[in-house]
Amino acid sequence: MQVPQYSLDPQSIFKSEFIYNPFPILASLRKNSPISSIGNSGFHLISSFELIQEVLEREAEFSANLKGVLYRSDEGNPDCFDLSETGALDVIATADGADHARHKKVLADAFTTKSVMQYENYIRQIANQEIEKIKDIGKGSCVATIEKIPALVIAKLIGLPDTEYDDFMRWIMIGGSILAGETSAEGLHYLAVETEKMSRYLFDKFDLLQNSNLRDQSLLSVLRCAFENGNITQEEAIGIAIILFGAGGESTSALMGSTIYHLASNPDLQNELRIDNKLIIPFIEEVIRMSPPFKFHYRYVKSDCFLGGYKISSGDKLLLSWDSANRDEKLIDNPDEFSLRRNKPKNHMGFGRGAHFCIGATLARLEVKIFIERLLESFDQFKLKNDPIYLNSIFVRRFISLDIEEVRD
Repeated sequence: MQVPQYSLDPQSIFKSEFIYNPFPILASLRKNSPISSIGNSGFHLISSFELIQEVLEREAEFSANLKGVLYRSDEGNPDCFDLSETGALDVIATADGADHARHKKVLADAFTTKSVMQYENYIRQIANQEIEKIKDIGKGSCVATIEKIPALVIAKLIGLPDTEYDDFMRWIMIGGSILAGETSAEGLHYLAVETEKMSRYLFDKFDLLQNSNLRDQSLLSVLRCAFENGNITQEEAIGIAIILFGAGGESTSALMGSTIYHLASNPDLQNELRIDNKLIIPFIEEVIRMSPPFKFHYRYVKSDCFLGGYKISSGDKLLLSWDSANRDEKLIDNPDEFSLRRNKPKNHMGFGRGAHFCIGATLARLEVKIFIERLLESFDQFKLKNDPIYLNSIFVRRFISLDIEEVRD
């Protein structure tokens, strides 16, 4: 039996209506066809929590290796941009089984709560500096601030000097650009050139650490030691740094933007968090649930098999929709309602789930918590200055225009 189509119009997934508000379509898919095909692209959209959980548990059949991504062809239809012949290395987020476990073990100590809390004062310092710019310099423009804070934090974590911010900032969002779905030959050439520049930049920093006297607690030092101990190859070390560099910056920036949007749209919510700042933590979880930074992640079908009662073929790809799973009525009561008082606020897939749960989730939550605290302290009340604009991306939920203004009596 053939997998049903997700829409009568296969181009719907690229349209602004779906990018801004995919939730009505996803709700219908969860109910009627939790596995559905995206045109003739070879991609299937998985929309129910239960079916996504099953995919995650069947790693032998559904690989995290990134073999291809969904994009809009010259004709406007969904198609597969093949990555299998690029020679790209599968590391950490896109690695499977023993390789994924090995990479995660190398990084584990750097992402414990104790290790992450060492950056608290640094995050507060840069949050103070950058939020002042929203008020005094940027005239309410938030995008530069919510991009810069995570960029500086992930650079500090990796071991890059903030004095070189202008050099590395343009690479922070590059991963999301590759996965946005709007791929052109010119764009791919630019991304390939910039990715090579980023790789050389990180390799030069990595190479300097041959001198053990230059090592510290940074991730590049951790990766250098792991390489010298034979736990990872040099190529894996640089690949891990590249993925952390991009994912850690873009996902946290996207989440910060969503927190601003929710607060600016709801003055009562602002007041509630000011009265009881302990509610900031469940607030963050509810934003992650309702507006996950990454809308989905890919899986690659390794062999012919059945899923959800349908036969799918080796070489097909799956889109695991966090957007949809996080609003699954079978798991969450009143899923379209924003609530600070859910019994299990972390019962969502906003940071993935299972073996591939985001290793940097603790750091992201800390950054966003500090950011919200400082934002609420800086404004008595604020609102949206104009309609925000999302990045035109099927993959990441990130604002490219987001302006707020203080509410004055």
